[in-house]
Amino acid sequence: MIRDCTPYCIELFTGGSMKYIPASTGLLLAVVLSACVPSLHPFYTETDLVFDPALLGEWVEAPSGAKSTLTFARGADQQYKLTVVDDGETSSYTAHLVRLGGKLFLDISDDPDVHCRTVSWPVHMFFLVSQIEPMLKVRIFKPEWLEEYLKKRPAALRHEIVDRKLVLTASTKELQSFVLHHLSIKEAFGDDLDYVRTK
Repeated sequence: MIRDCTPYCIELFTGGSMKYIPASTGLLLAVVLSACVPSLHPFYTETDLVFDPALLGEWVEAPSGAKSTLTFARGADQQYKLTVVDDGETSSYTAHLVRLGGKLFLDISDDPDVHCRTVSWPVHMFFLVSQIEPMLKVRIFKPEWLEEYLKKRPAALRHEIVDRKLVLTASTKELQSFVLHHLSIKEAFGDDLDYVRTK
């Protein structure tokens, strides 16, 4: 579920070790990390960004009995302001729609001014957008597949293991190249997460 992938912040200490700082969503860090691959760098450059008004509005997770909703509002420039409501708990994020290699992706990051301490910055999560209309469909880049891949080919993509969890440290261009190269591998992405428009 996309609500289990809401970003959090990461803090670097002078000793070189890293510590996760959970966002104010109240989600357990283990749940967040088990669902998504966090990246220190965004999945976009300014030239990759697009703005599609079809994404604006409120979306509820299908089936209709689910309690998670996503609301996309217009932000500055080509940003979206994303509000996630899960079981009555509300959290706000910054989202960017990215067009790359003829595909759409969604990059979601926390707001460091709201959720992080002074020497921290947001971690990014990215999703493949299968479609926006008439139903929003997104797919998660699976951490299980990536962990196994990098165990065999550790130099394929820069990363760190923090508290036994994978954190991507590769540059934006390196991330983009790696993901595009593996788009055709079915096991690399999860099934579509479906959201239907309510407003």
